[in-house]
Amino acid sequence: MGIFVSEKYRSLQKIISQHQKVAIAFSGGADSSFLLFAACEALGPSSVHAFHAKSELLPFFETERAERVARDRGCNFHPIEVQPFSWPEFVANDSTRCYLCKKKIYQTFLADLFFPQGALLFDGTNHDDLGQDRPGLQAVSELKVQTPLAEVGFTKNEIRMLSREFALPTWDVHASSCLATRIAQREPITREKIVLVAQCEALLHKIGFMGVRVRLCEEIATIVVVNKDLCEIQKKDVFAIIKGEFLLLGLRNVVIDQQGRSDWIG
Repeated sequence: MGIFVSEKYRSLQKIISQHQKVAIAFSGGADSSFLLFAACEALGPSSVHAFHAKSELLPFFETERAERVARDRGCNFHPIEVQPFSWPEFVANDSTRCYLCKKKIYQTFLADLFFPQGALLFDGTNHDDLGQDRPGLQAVSELKVQTPLAEVGFTKNEIRMLSREFALPTWDVHASSCLATRIAQREPITREKIVLVAQCEALLHKIGFMGVRVRLCEEIATIVVVNKDLCEIQKKDVFAIIKGEFLLLGLRNVVIDQQGRSDWIG
């Protein structure tokens, strides 16, 4: 562990230790799992509450992983059911969707019967996230949700490096995002589209393409794989099988994003 990273971790522990109890918005990904670990180390697991939003927008394995990580850590795990398809502003899918969705979810956490009295809600935003287009950060600010990883300057790579040193199982998980992010903006979000995206991505996972995204726009699927997989998926026999399976699901066309994506980008 480098000296500067060590100082950041000590600063993170100091921030957390100022509280008797904390609640963490917990997705089960690398950032929130690292924050959960730090909180449990600083306060003890019984003083840490992990709130996880369960919905049709997350593949089941992600909720399963979140619960497993929280239970293994020994903290209090609170899976909270949310119903985004009942929110007209979510279904409309305009430029405010992510902001409004994040705000509703965090308001639900804060109002939950089991939210620890007097505690603050922590979020796993890191320093790199601050330089990206993330409308949800506005909701984080408005609700006075704390972002200690960003506050002490932790980058994505530093979080993964320390997670590996601490033997956290999430150190190398691919960055994730809700399935609604796959639907083209202003194209209404429906259960059918979300199910279709989930089916397509599950098929790609089965073949061996992890960290993949399948974006939908007017029944055209664009497959975005991590950079190291671009050559493999472009092979004629591989792509032919994938395209055939996708067309059977009702898609009109299938293309590959030629730029790919970094292994760890959300």
